[in-house]
Amino acid sequence: MLDNLCMKPSDRISTYNVDFMHYASQLGWGNSVLCHRYYQGLPNRIQDPISTQKQGKPTSFQNMYALAMTIDHCYWERDHEHHRARQVEKEALKSHSWKQGKASTSGSGMASQNKANLSPATSNPSSKPSLSPAPKKQPNTLWVDLSSKLASNGKLTSDERKKRLENNQCLYCGAGDHKLDSCSKKQTTVSSKSRGASATADTLAAASKKPSEK
Repeated sequence: MLDNLCMKPSDRISTYNVDFMHYASQLGWGNSVLCHRYYQGLPNRIQDPISTQKQGKPTSFQNMYALAMTIDHCYWERDHEHHRARQVEKEALKSHSWKQGKASTSGSGMASQNKANLSPATSNPSSKPSLSPAPKKQPNTLWVDLSSKLASNGKLTSDERKKRLENNQCLYCGAGDHKLDSCSKKQTTVSSKSRGASATADTLAAASKKPSEK
């Protein structure tokens, strides 16, 4: 079992040492044999630094054991530093990408807002505002068809008159809040007709007068 014992590259040397010492304690092997067998079970990441030393590989088991422990400790310490450096670099790259994306989104949003705020006259200075004619003011008149309510003599038909009397409506304008004698519309119409008749009479009187002879 000791001859077949090998340390995995991803393991720490403490696990390999426990198994190696457990098997070695049951054997009577000498120091140099244990040193050789211990070295044979180490991974390349530990064997390479041991074999490239200026003073060569250790010949005693104790020296081989101590040197392998030191190399393994340095390896995992350096691996931890690499991992931490990669994490810092990843965080920095992530932060830089986030800032660039935020700046790009902010810039495009401001450009869209400025474009939307531009009036047609500002965005196209050569274009002239169209002058549309002002809408014509419609006369405030309301035409009502009274042909069904008035007879040929211009007065109310008998049915319309009867209907208004039954409903207490004015016989002139048809409103239900007053009678014929207090209708303001009738009074206004009568006054206008009176003024028109008076003006016509004055015109006829002036025209009938002849110039006096000398």
